Amino acid sequence: MSVITDFYQFKYSKSCYYIDLFINRNALVSIEDALDERLSNLHLTKDSECAYVRLLELFQDSRKLSNSTYVELKLNKCYLNYIKNLYYHFMDRKEYIPLKALNDYAQLYLMSDLENVYRFNILNEDIKIRVLSNV
Repeated sequence: MSVITDFYQFKYSKSCYYIDLFINRNALVSIEDALDERLSNLHLTKDSECAYVRLLELFQDSRKLSNSTYVELKLNKCYLNYIKNLYYHFMDRKEYIPLKALNDYAQLYLMSDLENVYRFNILNEDIKIRVLSNV
């Protein structure tokens, strides 16, 4: 499992691939419970299982680092799709409402990210080259 996780960390290692979040500690515990329940399902793909394990480790480690009401997370964008899938799996369960809030935020973030890509695509070639050479 660590090979896939390491691949994700390598593939998305630039700082622009991370989202910085502050999440309520109690909400984070609820999301961890959802991840635990989903991981107990035997019908997960290896990819999903690895992503859920990594998310669970990330959430638990972040929660242990701070004693405040809100926990700071640095979440890799590659996991946003897995958060969406987790939300859709538990969308009818009231105890996992914090997962809905996290998913809504992630989807809003992805929409703004797509708008930025669209804006870049409509630029003429000279501007694209200048922008890319500065990255």
